[in-house]
Amino acid sequence: MFRRFILVLVLVSLVPCIPAVAGPPGASGRFDINNIDCDNIDQLDPRFQRIARRKCDEGKPNYVISNQGNVDSQMTPPDVYAGKDKKSLEKLVLEAWRGKYPKDEILGLRFHMKDWKRDANYKANSTSIYKTDTSVLAVSVIVKDSPELATIFLAYINKDNLDGSINAGVATKTSEYVVKQMLVRNWSP
Repeated sequence: MFRRFILVLVLVSLVPCIPAVAGPPGASGRFDINNIDCDNIDQLDPRFQRIARRKCDEGKPNYVISNQGNVDSQMTPPDVYAGKDKKSLEKLVLEAWRGKYPKDEILGLRFHMKDWKRDANYKANSTSIYKTDTSVLAVSVIVKDSPELATIFLAYINKDNLDGSINAGVATKTSEYVVKQMLVRNWSP
């Protein structure tokens, strides 16, 4: 009996592995988590549907619309920043946003903060005391969602005052940020 069990184990181990097919019956290839058609998950092998749904949900927006139901009263945010660097900052945010969300139709930007908000501190860890000196400027990015609606997202321009570096923080669309919507007809460039 024991010899028969060993023989079965040896034979099973010699059988080549059958690749997991991701597509509909008749499709060839292995399951590729990075190449999923999120509109046709039901056609996947049932073994992969749960992980495919989870992967498709990763890129979906996770923000809260604060003015739902009052969209028609939302006007274009004010544009109050008047710094000499406004044009270069606008270019920085637009490039970063288009790099992260290439399918978005951007109606425009609004610099709704009058000045940079600066935060300079000394911080300590277990081995040293160090200085931080940063500034942030929030910007509204107005993105057209449909012919009637646009969403007002935030983007942040971050400046390190110690080394002079500036970057745009645009990962706000798929995070838990509060946004507003407006009617496209209320947009004023």
